[in-house]
Amino acid sequence: MKAMTRIWFSFLALTFTAPLLAQDGADGQFDAGAVEALKGLQLLDQRLNAIGYRLVDANAPYCDQKAPRTGFFLNDIAQYADQETARYALGFDDMIGITAVAADSPADSAKLMPGDTIQAINNMSIDEISMDDPQLASEPPVYRRIAAINRMMEQALAKRGAQLTVSRRGVSRTVLIEPVITCPGKFQIRVSADRSATADGEMVSITSRLAEYFLDDDEFAAVAAHELAHNLLKHNDRLNAQKVNRGFFGQFGKSASRIKTAEIEADRLSVWLMANAGYDPDAAIRFWTRYGKEHGKGIFSASTHYRWKKRVKLFEEEIAIMATIERVDGKLPPPLLTSQD
Repeated sequence: MKAMTRIWFSFLALTFTAPLLAQDGADGQFDAGAVEALKGLQLLDQRLNAIGYRLVDANAPYCDQKAPRTGFFLNDIAQYADQETARYALGFDDMIGITAVAADSPADSAKLMPGDTIQAINNMSIDEISMDDPQLASEPPVYRRIAAINRMMEQALAKRGAQLTVSRRGVSRTVLIEPVITCPGKFQIRVSADRSATADGEMVSITSRLAEYFLDDDEFAAVAAHELAHNLLKHNDRLNAQKVNRGFFGQFGKSASRIKTAEIEADRLSVWLMANAGYDPDAAIRFWTRYGKEHGKGIFSASTHYRWKKRVKLFEEEIAIMATIERVDGKLPPPLLTSQD
């Protein structure tokens, strides 16, 4: 754990404080530590992409809104301080490439792989995709291009699928990719020294420091499912409509009570989402027991969340309820989603 932590701290410093250092010389070698850190980040992207895809795909019958999904995750080399090192580490031929492909997804069926470079979408070159859309104005400049590409991809998939021109080690080919329809949900690893996870109504973000703490993918899925549950239950919109204070004063009064209610709902729904996707819901108990013992703040815990022992009891109660429910087509209909119908 300590060795991996040093790698991530090194990655943070190299990427966001100073350029990654490539070794000089004709042999084309790059700084081994920087390459290892980038590959480590890519591995976390791949794990979260696979977990997120399984969660939204398996629970699609119970979501009132749907979204087309391919199962791959794109990355833009422009996001990195030393682009040549990043391109080498990720294996891209050019600037926009695939970082992760979920198993049993449309991207997997199309034989796309991490490292494949996207050259065009429906015969439009990546370089020709406009970044002038007003909806992209809030994006930081370094993320605007990948946001524009993802937006174009979503629009193409919503119509009839997308024809991609991809290259792998300099050899180009054309691939027709048809999406599956799943629950809405986007997932990302956010490089940070903090252990945290968030949901903004659309995106689930899990920090690299927290991701490295998980013992297995079931624990990873427990946290991802909790944040996804917030988005599926539209907690962000609901709390905004209630004018809930998210700052310091949100720890008191009605704001704290309403946030805690949302947290309880997300915990309850999360284990249903996990079970339907084939993850062990008991992992939520294992994770929060271990994390609570190591990092719980006792009486200083936030008033908007249950303390870890009470949280674990909530999971136990919900899993016991799940055991009494008859499966429908192999799935457990989550009451918090089906009650919205």
